[in-house]
Amino acid sequence: MKKILVALLTCLSLCSFAQDKTMAELFKTMPDSLLPYLSKNNRLDMLDFMAAGMKAEVVNLLDGKSEMLVLNSDSLSIRLNSIVQLDMKLIILDTPIDSSKIGIRVHRTYTINENQTEHITDEYSSVWHLLQSHVERSSLLLRDDRLLQPATYF
Repeated sequence: MKKILVALLTCLSLCSFAQDKTMAELFKTMPDSLLPYLSKNNRLDMLDFMAAGMKAEVVNLLDGKSEMLVLNSDSLSIRLNSIVQLDMKLIILDTPIDSSKIGIRVHRTYTINENQTEHITDEYSSVWHLLQSHVERSSLLLRDDRLLQPATYF
């Protein structure tokens, strides 16, 4: 009976933790280095504009316009510029130790034209530690990492 009670209390605390961590709160705590287009003030302004029902557009740090398109309790979408779209989603991390930890999946889409696109997905812990990163699909002509590698002739 004790084990069942402890398991129930653990589940309830994890559920309340998951409900406390909304996308807006995680977006506020996102390090500037992960989204260099937007300062913390830009991010806070976007959240305030969305809450007020206004168009959530700000002038980014490169003097362009960035707009938050969608904000829900578990996801958001931002058009950083005409080429880059950023989508974020809360996820449950599947770890061997604990399968109930909250994480963030960040999906970036780079679209230069219809023939040149790249999709990159990163997963972070709820405190913004990178867990994994991979390129899902790329049709860019040459990736930077390939340009930096020495040429092989065999």
